[in-house]
Parts: sequence; C-alpha cells; structure tokens
Amino acid sequence: MSSEKVHVRSHGCMKPYNWMQVGTWILLPLLLLQFFFFASPLLPLAASIPCSIVVFFFGILTAYKAIKTTITDPADSHLQKKKQGANFTDEEKAEEEARYCHHCESNVNNNAVHCNICHKCIEGYDHHCKWLNNCIGKKNYQLFFDTLVSLNLFLVSQSAVLIGIIVAFFVGWDDGQTSSTEQRAIDWFGANQPNVVIGLNLGFLTIDLISEWLILQLLFFHLSLRRKGLTTYQYIIKLNETNRIKAKHQRQINDRRAHHIKKANEEGNSWEKMKLVVGGWKGCGCIDPIRKEIKEEDEAAKVAAAKAASRR
Repeated sequence: MSSEKVHVRSHGCMKPYNWMQVGTWILLPLLLLQFFFFASPLLPLAASIPCSIVVFFFGILTAYKAIKTTITDPADSHLQKKKQGANFTDEEKAEEEARYCHHCESNVNNNAVHCNICHKCIEGYDHHCKWLNNCIGKKNYQLFFDTLVSLNLFLVSQSAVLIGIIVAFFVGWDDGQTSSTEQRAIDWFGANQPNVVIGLNLGFLTIDLISEWLILQLLFFHLSLRRKGLTTYQYIIKLNETNRIKAKHQRQINDRRAHHIKKANEEGNSWEKMKLVVGGWKGCGCIDPIRKEIKEEDEAAKVAAAKAASRR
C-alpha cells in the first residue's frame, strides 16, 4: 500500500466538488424562483395560494432530503468506531475478521465496498451519487430514495401548473379575445410583455418535463431493485456476470459455426454452408443449426444430470 496520505471524505459537502453537484444546487432554487415570479402571478388568487403551497412544500422537502443524504456519512460502522477510538467486543472482533480492507487498513462489514472517490469503505454500498457528491449506502439509502420520490412529486406538481397556465393563456386566441391568464401576463409587474412571460414558463416546463422523465426512470429502477432485494452495485455485478456468460456462449457458437462452415466447404456442401451462414444472422436463430445442436446438447446434459441425481 502507498505511503501517500489519502484525503478521506466524510460527506458530500467536502471537497472536491463536481459540476453535477453544483448544478443541482443551482437548478432547484432556480425552479422555485421561476415558479414564484413567473408562474404563480399568472394564476387566479384562489389557485395561486394552494398551488404555490404544494409546489414549495415538495421543493423544500426535496432540498431537505437531499441535504440530509449529502451530509450523512455512510462509512462502514467499524471504520467509524475505529475513528472514534472505541473498543470492540469479542463478538464484534470475531465478526470483523471476515473482511479486511487494505485501503482503509481496517476490518469492515461483509457487505462493505471501498469507494475510490470517497476513499473509504461504505456499508451496504449502493453507488456513488455524483449529483449529491456522496456515496449511497445502508445509512443514507432511504434518504436518497425519499429524495427521488419528493423530487418526482415536485416536478410533477410544477409541470402540471405550468401546463395549465400555458393552455389557459392561449384560450380565446381563435376568437381574438384576451384570456384572463393572458391579461395577468400583460399586467405582470407592469412590464406588458406577455409573450416573454409565457415563453419563460414554456422554457422551464421543457426543463421540468425532461428532468421528470429522467428522475422517473431512476425512481422505477430503484423500485425494481428494492423489489428484488438488490443494491445498484449488486445489480451491476450481476449484469456484468450475465453479459460475460452470454459473451462466452456467443464465442462458443461463433467458433463452432466457423468449424462447421470450414467442414462444409471441404465437403462441397453449399446448402449446409448457406444454412450455417444465414443462421448466424440476427433474427434467424430459429433456423440456426448450431443453436439447435447446442440446445439439444444442453437438454441431454440436463437429463443425464437428473438421472445421476436420482441414483443417489
């Protein structure tokens, strides 16, 4: 291990920062300010107050959950005890012997993973979130998930209000009439620039919808992981293993195909060669003699294994 001292980060508010984290803390207040100055004034008073309360509630809740996630130290509990100079019980010492991290120079929990960005082991490691500049693990995963939910509700509520404003703004244009929303846009701070006001709302609606689409995908992804009892890290490891097996299987198919094509060429069997070539095309697996041959071998191996198990 290198003797160079490594800067261990305790939470996401410690340097180094990154542009994604900075962008997050700029965008959220910007969305709230846009709603306060450009959306809320275009609503009738009876709708402005409740809509503003809902949007600002979810916006502030999102900021609170995000800050809590960012400042929570997800480090392995054994590392924290070591940092505090606490003494371990015999039971804890026995448990610790199961894993040792050479980077942290300490025993850690079995489910800990070392993060090379934070330079420490994270208990129940899920992933390193660049938007919050902090690792997500057992100690702050629920806060992270709550942040996704509240952010989703914030974007949905703000988008719904902006859509209503934009639709109401253009009501009556066919008849050459001025809608009440358009009139409020004309009167906005006495600027008499309704197109600029509605254009800004339309621009921020686009930002909201794009953000909502991305956050919704992330939320559904984590809902799926929670249902399967997996972390993001475990999912990636499992996916990589599956892809590795598929790649190995495909190499075996390609090698066998090349061998059979060579054999067909030597025998002058053009029909067999054509079947082998066409069977390798995408979408033609159902007529591929190589895949059929491998499938039959796999089924025979399963039958042989079942017979062997029945004899025991």
